[in-house]
Amino acid sequence: MRRFSDTVQVRVHEREQSEVPARPEAFIWRGRLYVVRDVLGQWRERRAWWHDALDADEAQVRPGETLVAAASEQHVWRVEASPGWSFAPGVYDLAHDESPRGDQWSLVRVAD
Repeated sequence: MRRFSDTVQVRVHEREQSEVPARPEAFIWRGRLYVVRDVLGQWRERRAWWHDALDADEAQVRPGETLVAAASEQHVWRVEASPGWSFAPGVYDLAHDESPRGDQWSLVRVAD
């Protein structure tokens, strides 16, 4: 499994009432569109909060924000996807992060 931290654009499925985070349908990684064929799993994990701490502008940090950042998690989706229907699918982990910096998706792991 190779690790990445690349920001990706993700199109999500219309939210259903029982489905709190919307599941990904497709994503663009390195200029290429990947179609999600199947969702293999989903879970929550701690996000890399130290990036926020290292990138923070000291003049804008309020007391207690680092504690909130350390406690935050991201929702990870393990999906089977391919760049079009004629290519063999691969396994990708997409992380949805709702941090104070904004709502963003990233590709965090790719199975070899």
